[in-house]
Amino acid sequence: MTMSRTAFLLTLALAGACASGNPPPEGGTPTRNGRPAQVRPGDSLRANRVTENARPDAPARAGLLIVANQQGANATILDASTLKTVATVATGVGPHEAAVSPDGRWAVVTNYGNREVNGNTLSVIDLAAAAPTVVRTIDLGEYHRPHGAAFIQEGRKLLVTSETSQRLLIVDFSSGKVDTALATNARGSHMVAVRRDGKRAWTANIGDGNVTEFDLDARRTVRQLPAAASDEGIATTPGGILLWVGSNTEKTVTIIDTQKGEKIGTLTGFGMPYRIGISRTGRVALVNDPTNNKIWVYEVGTNKELAQIDLGKEKGVTPVAGGAGGEAGAGPEGVTFDPIADIAYVTLHGSNQVIAVDLQTFKTVGVGSVGSGPDGIAFSPLVRK
Repeated sequence: MTMSRTAFLLTLALAGACASGNPPPEGGTPTRNGRPAQVRPGDSLRANRVTENARPDAPARAGLLIVANQQGANATILDASTLKTVATVATGVGPHEAAVSPDGRWAVVTNYGNREVNGNTLSVIDLAAAAPTVVRTIDLGEYHRPHGAAFIQEGRKLLVTSETSQRLLIVDFSSGKVDTALATNARGSHMVAVRRDGKRAWTANIGDGNVTEFDLDARRTVRQLPAAASDEGIATTPGGILLWVGSNTEKTVTIIDTQKGEKIGTLTGFGMPYRIGISRTGRVALVNDPTNNKIWVYEVGTNKELAQIDLGKEKGVTPVAGGAGGEAGAGPEGVTFDPIADIAYVTLHGSNQVIAVDLQTFKTVGVGSVGSGPDGIAFSPLVRK
């Protein structure tokens, strides 16, 4: 990721205008080692149901990672426990983000395109195949520049942002047809954050510096919430009560209370808070800052800074000398989380790597190599035999 590339993304967005304790049953009391556990700030009991944790026979970090390699026009599939490559599969041009179905079998990569190619396709990867491969391509037709993506409705539907049409698409995964196109009413709707129950979603709108909220059950655009200029990175707590939104130009993270519909906090000091992720339990937030070559870690609710991980000092991370726009270093970008272990996985765009970060010690506990220009990343609970 370079500053010039971010400027290019903004230009495209503007031109196109013109998202551990075991959880209790719903409504129950959460427990930790048999005792009542504290409910994390900003989320309801229902919000902290981690349904992906129903794998008592699977060890921690068992699963796969899917990484979209922008410059490589491919995706790397890795064993999450070892960070060794399982397969590399060709996608469309400019793959930016990835999403995985709840059962872990299917991965979808959004083919955003590049300066010459105005992308409008999704690559579907069968992770359960003997050799993971792209088994079909979903053509979005008139809806170009697909970017952020997430599965909803137990994998039956797929959410995808389309920048040029200013829409959040609901795609029927089985047929590959666009079911509904919801207006974002804003320019540069790039990333999408989805509440865990799949009933609400929000897009960060780069060109207008705000966030659009959607009611996915009613299939309607609800409202717009204020954020900050050039807002791109976005994440929500499991229950959708808090949004964390990063501004590339203001160099801040805005925290929004979705119940009040207003800003309740601003974090400063970043070079560029390019991507944000909130852990599956809602305990911590990661802010990936490629300009400073750092991963910032915060406690959700209190906004307390827990750590700054300087990637220039992490063992195994390949040093990168110089970079466009004054940027230097490995360049942390995409982030995803293990559903069982307290581990985050972060793509390093500059060094073509992925790292595993322990969210208790805030140390790097694994490094793997991927393709050229890794960006989006997603975790699959599928355990290959």
